[in-house]
Formats: sequence, structure tokens, C-alpha cells
Amino acid sequence: MKTILPWILAVVFAAGAGALYFSKASADAELAKARTQAQQADALQSQLDDAQKQVASQTEQIASLQQGNAELLRLRNQVRQLTDEKQQMAKQVQSAQAQAERTEAQMQQQADRTAEKAKAMAEQQILQMKQTQQATMNCINNLRILQAAKQQWAVQNNKPQDATPSPLDISPFLPGQAMPECPGGGRYTLNAVGVAPTCSIPGHVMQ
Repeated sequence: MKTILPWILAVVFAAGAGALYFSKASADAELAKARTQAQQADALQSQLDDAQKQVASQTEQIASLQQGNAELLRLRNQVRQLTDEKQQMAKQVQSAQAQAERTEAQMQQQADRTAEKAKAMAEQQILQMKQTQQATMNCINNLRILQAAKQQWAVQNNKPQDATPSPLDISPFLPGQAMPECPGGGRYTLNAVGVAPTCSIPGHVMQ
């Protein structure tokens, strides 16, 4: 029994040492695994931090792009508004030019009509003046004919210069043996032989 006991103790001791060895080896493996996992966790955390930084950077870039797009849209709206205003102003200018051209044409037509009326009035006045002058000259000629007829009547009838003949007295000495008529509608007065006959219209005076 005494001989076997040391062997039993040796076996137990060896078993305990083996168990302790295997337990330590397992602990070392677990520790190494934990260290590896910790390193992986640190790497993942680092990657996560980098990803968050990238996301933040991309968010800032997106915000900047959105702001740039908003500014671009605002500028485009301003350009479109300015273009619309320019087109509207161009239409207004064209309308004003057309209105000015129409007004100018109307004024020119009015001026032409006024000039035509003035020309017609001037021609009418000139014609009236000529007709008046012609009527005056014809009337003066009639007065001369009447005076000549009076002189012939006085000579043939031995009448003095203060004698006043009647139209019937001088009719034989008149063209057509009839009293002439004033072209202007005036009335003749024979007067005495020594006095020139007169017309009732002013200006119809024998020179």
C-alpha cells in the first residue's frame, strides 16, 4: 500500500498539472482571442469613425451642393425674369415705335390735307381775285362806254356838259342799243355829261 500511494500521488499530481496546463493554455487562447477581438473592435471603431467623418464630410458637401443649387436656381430665375423683362421692354419699344410711326403718318396725312386745303383756298382766293379784277375791269370798260355814249348824245343834241341824259337817250349809242350791266351786280348812275358815270360797288371807278 505504501508502495502504491506515491504512484497514486504522482498520477494525481500529474493529472492536476496537466489540467492546470490545459487550463492555462485555454486561458491564454481565450486571452489571445480576446486581444484579437479587441484589436478588431478597435479597427472597426476606427473604420466607423472614418465612416462617420466621411458621412459628415459628404453631408457638408451635399449641403454645400444644395446651397449651390439653390443659388443657381435663384440666378436662373433672375436671368429668366430679366429675359422676360427685356422681351417685354422690346415689345413696348416696338409698340411705341409703331405708334410713333402711325402718329407721324397721321400727322403727315393731316399736314398734306392741310396743305391741300390751304392750296385750294389760295387758288380759290386767287381765282376770286382774278374774277374780281376782271369784273372791275369789265365794269370800268362799261363806264367808259357809258361816258362815250353820253358825249356822243351831247354832241348830236347840242347838250351842255351839265345836262344829264337818261338810259333811253344814250341807248342808240350803246353796243346792242342796251344799257350794259355791271359783272359784279352793281347799279350804274349816268350823271351829267361832264361827270363820269359811277357804279354802286366800291372800287368800280373809271380812271
